[in-house]
Amino acid sequence: MMDIDNLSETVARIQFIADVSLIAHCKEDELKMALSMISDMAGTIDTSVFEAAIYRQAE
Repeated sequence: MMDIDNLSETVARIQFIADVSLIAHCKEDELKMALSMISDMAGTIDTSVFEAAIYRQAE
């Protein structure tokens, strides 16, 4: 399970890469690399805690 500090840090990194990619007017291969980095980081986020909270509210 990912603690809140690690989650916040990961989301901040994802946001930074996304922002820089948009502002820098990246070439296609650079944008693909940025999206790959975002995908890799997003894949490390443990969503089970959030899923449990969402489904618990729906019941």
